[in-house]
Amino acid sequence: MTSPGAADAVAAMLWDLRVGGVAEDRLSPSAVRLRCYLPPSRARAVTLRLLRARVRGLARYGLDSGRSSVACRTVEIGRWARAWRKAVRPVHLGRLIIAPTWARVPPRPGRIVVRIDPGMAFGSGAHPSTRLCLRALLRYLRPADRARGTVADVGTGSGVLAIAAARLGAAQVRARDIDPEAVAIARANVRANGVAGRVSVVRGSGVGNPPVPAALIVANIVADTIIPMLPEARARLAPGGLFIGSGIVADRLDEVLAAAGACGFRRVEVLASGEWRAVVLAARDSDRLEVRGRAC
Repeated sequence: MTSPGAADAVAAMLWDLRVGGVAEDRLSPSAVRLRCYLPPSRARAVTLRLLRARVRGLARYGLDSGRSSVACRTVEIGRWARAWRKAVRPVHLGRLIIAPTWARVPPRPGRIVVRIDPGMAFGSGAHPSTRLCLRALLRYLRPADRARGTVADVGTGSGVLAIAAARLGAAQVRARDIDPEAVAIARANVRANGVAGRVSVVRGSGVGNPPVPAALIVANIVADTIIPMLPEARARLAPGGLFIGSGIVADRLDEVLAAAGACGFRRVEVLASGEWRAVVLAARDSDRLEVRGRAC
């Protein structure tokens, strides 16, 4: 439990633990409860102790966490899964809608619906960092990419960004994740959305070595992974290509931008949602880009 003003920061801490989802309950005008599921682990006691210390440390950043507390109890996983499914709702971003497979979304002209069964561990599109990536895809996936460009999705998770890129018109999408379960879930979602002919999902880390340079690389991970990935991403981009990195908390933004500049990127745009940031980067020697359309 924490204060509304600190809720985004505490949620970011929970997402750093790689939880499958965070449910937020407003208990009163001054209290918010955040709930998540942590798989069984012998390190759970240490994890909780560190989490409590981080919450207490928010005061150093000018955030009042109120009468905060961290509590944990053991639950039967089926019960949590049922409650979690009830909490997941469709995400609306202009003409693009990310909906769980069990939600009903009436068809409308011009609407693009991506159906995702996120599993317990890999995201439904509701997290702010994923929304920022989707906003960036809507803005920066250009007509040339739709005709012949390749999009690389690093750390694909449920495959939501890879599928969205394909549904928005990307010619080929190459998705990667180091977790075999994530790969299986993403492949199932790709098939369910009818884009298996354009989206491939493989197990692996980093951008990999695609047969052709990528017109756009998207990585919704964390700053600690994005920073060392930047030189590889720069080398794998086609001329005029873009890198979209998200999952960056606000106090790591300058560090990411400095690392990007050091390996030949220039800043195109920074998108923000609460404590989360996403960066859009282009090679420094690329022509300036004209943004087509509008972000949602």
